[in-house]
Amino acid sequence: MATKNQTTDTAKAAEPEVTKQAPKLLEIDELRKSHKIGKAIFAGVCAAQDWRPGKQISEEEFVHAVESFTGAPMDGRPRTKESEANK
Repeated sequence: MATKNQTTDTAKAAEPEVTKQAPKLLEIDELRKSHKIGKAIFAGVCAAQDWRPGKQISEEEFVHAVESFTGAPMDGRPRTKESEANK
């Protein structure tokens, strides 16, 4: 019986650690407002990521998606290095 109690205690002790590591999820519209992203940029990010209204994601994922969208070339071609472009 003592072994059984130890395993349940160990499982209960490990459980809170997992919940601490889970990122906080927020709705994308709340993240747009908190990061002061314009509606046009927000619409483009949502279209590129295939996000629908009410989607909940982490703040880190949202910031990464916005940076990827705003830093991408407008014509959709992959970026070339300056050294390659001069050849």
